[in-house]
Amino acid sequence: MKNKNVLAALAIITISGGLLAASTFAVLHFVPTSVPEPYGESKRQGIPAMTLANSKIPILKVEAPIPAATVTEYLEQTMTDEDFQQIYHYFDDIKVEAEASNRKMTDQEAKRLKVLKEQYIYEGIRPQKPLPLKAGNYSFYLDLSKAAYVFPKRLLTDEELLQYIDWYSRVEFALNKRIVKPQPDTKDISEADALAKAHDSVTRLFDVDVSKLKVTTSYNKFGPGQIGEWFVHFQPYNAERLQASGETYFMYDVFIDSLTGNVFDTTLFNSNYKRTPITAAMKEQIKQDHSWIDAAKTIVREKQGETRMITNTSFIEDIKYDQRGVVAISISLEDGNSYIAELRYPEKTLRCLIYEPAPKKI
Repeated sequence: MKNKNVLAALAIITISGGLLAASTFAVLHFVPTSVPEPYGESKRQGIPAMTLANSKIPILKVEAPIPAATVTEYLEQTMTDEDFQQIYHYFDDIKVEAEASNRKMTDQEAKRLKVLKEQYIYEGIRPQKPLPLKAGNYSFYLDLSKAAYVFPKRLLTDEELLQYIDWYSRVEFALNKRIVKPQPDTKDISEADALAKAHDSVTRLFDVDVSKLKVTTSYNKFGPGQIGEWFVHFQPYNAERLQASGETYFMYDVFIDSLTGNVFDTTLFNSNYKRTPITAAMKEQIKQDHSWIDAAKTIVREKQGETRMITNTSFIEDIKYDQRGVVAISISLEDGNSYIAELRYPEKTLRCLIYEPAPKKI
């Protein structure tokens, strides 16, 4: 399948209920802090793959009732034409790399930032004043002319962290006004159909209820043929707070061919999963253990509900899988289509199921 840049893909996600700046992209791209286990590379397309846990494990820490994002309306009401032009000038003519700074944000500040970010999005907490954007009698500011932050030697206050959050919310909001989002064609499945297929795939493969998770969707076109694809992401509304406190939470990604409606990648991320890299000796033992093949076939038959005859199975050799503690198994079907089941070592639990249609005959 197609390769694509994750930042570009996430930059055009449609956020259910509001703000694009509320996306995971905003936190990982702008906040100078550590994050959970990095997403692996999907064999299919270079999009960050997610780490799967045992399908018996339920979704944790789902908030109810579903909170309502308030930021888009706030920014639409408060941002002026001058604000937009200032941001565009900064990114077009001044900023060429990540901003410099006189120190990094501490772990304590980064954790507080995540909590305040959720309060900013869902509880309407705002800074009393905007982030200063030039040098002056301030303890914390961004000098736009130099693309550099100046931090105080002390820890940032909640007000200063909120100013930081508010500035990048405005940046995200302004920059995404410029993006021309591709739209589905009449031959593509609708967003509602894509959501239904994603919901069904996650529920079937992992036995979980995603009805109270935040859902983000995007439609994109890739490659010379501009092939359409739906991307659906599920995560807890309070993921930032859970990450800050080190608690476990799960997120699910689903990729769907917009023409056929085939789900070709369903993956899950476990925030606290610890990988077990596979050594050469382990790999030889795995190859002799037929229970890995049996586990993959069971997933395809019983979880996926595949009724076509399985004609061949084989282990996929790839050092990246070994490094990530993943046993990947190819499962061929009677009509030439196939699956790749990625299982975690040593649990034999599903990490990702990929569907690969047979090449079209010319």
